[in-house]
Amino acid sequence: MKNFVIIPLLAVLIFTIIGCSDEKIEENNNTKIIQSAPVDMLNRLKAGEIDGFIAWEPFNSEAVQQDIGRYLVQSGDIWDQHPCCVLAVSKDFQNENVLTAVVWAHIKATQFINNPNNLESIFEHAAAFTGKDRKIVEKALENIEYVEYPQTEGFITYYTKLQENGLLVQEHQDIGYSGGDSFFEDFLRKDIYNLVLTEMSKDDNWRPLVDETTKITIGFLARDLHQLAFFVAQKEKYFEEVGLKIGDNIEIREYANGVAVMEAFRAKEIDFAYLGGAPAMLKRVNDDIHIQVIAGANNEGSAIVVGKDSGISNINDLGGKTIAIPGIGTVQHFVVDSALREAGIMPVLE
Repeated sequence: MKNFVIIPLLAVLIFTIIGCSDEKIEENNNTKIIQSAPVDMLNRLKAGEIDGFIAWEPFNSEAVQQDIGRYLVQSGDIWDQHPCCVLAVSKDFQNENVLTAVVWAHIKATQFINNPNNLESIFEHAAAFTGKDRKIVEKALENIEYVEYPQTEGFITYYTKLQENGLLVQEHQDIGYSGGDSFFEDFLRKDIYNLVLTEMSKDDNWRPLVDETTKITIGFLARDLHQLAFFVAQKEKYFEEVGLKIGDNIEIREYANGVAVMEAFRAKEIDFAYLGGAPAMLKRVNDDIHIQVIAGANNEGSAIVVGKDSGISNINDLGGKTIAIPGIGTVQHFVVDSALREAGIMPVLE
């Protein structure tokens, strides 16, 4: 009798040990995702609180230049030409002339950035905007592509992947659209951009002047080099050329990440804002926050950075590690989440 009892007990014990072992292996292959302000990521990496982070530039470049971390992979190597930051407007804002003026200033600033003859000025503006030294911003700028308007295909990919990864809890039908085409045509509003390009092609001196009594509020992300066009539009006086001036009829507000910007849109704190395309999409659909994208800002320009001596050499090595992101639903969250899942690693939000 004892023999017959012992054998089943051993079997149960062995099965339990094997089962626990498998669970532990599976858990060890997960990557813990935590939220952190980019400005704090470097110190947390240096202190060993995190194994790596993904942020917008120039924080990645700063970690590398300070010999705290090293680039593991650029976001463009994970998803080539992916859209990142955009310029958006509240759908409650109805002044078409001001819309046109803001887009004109943005386009002029983007063209200034992309003109190689302005390189020295760009380095100066980038350093002033971010508060980082020239060596850091020079390296950071190598990884950013500044654009005037994003590709629709990139936002369709955002939509599809956000659905697959469980971050989208609603669909376009839930917020009143009959189909995907009607949603994207409304969300990605390109008519103002096209109008500005047409008028500029006719006359280099064309300016969409606004009324002196016009007052607007623009939000942006703290020290985000992706949004350099906003700073250039100020410093090169493109806003002033159309009758807009910071501190006069433009109020500016700084936010920690794109999700915070979308909450500001919901609270009607801002009329325009620079923010990431992923949180713009996520909060537009999930929370029905009424915004439209009226211009692009940049493609790519984020990176996964790991500790200098971490021994991490590829995405597969991130299993069992802790990675910081600027916030849930940000472009950086989207990029690292996609990379980990592609490698068969489950990202676990803490």
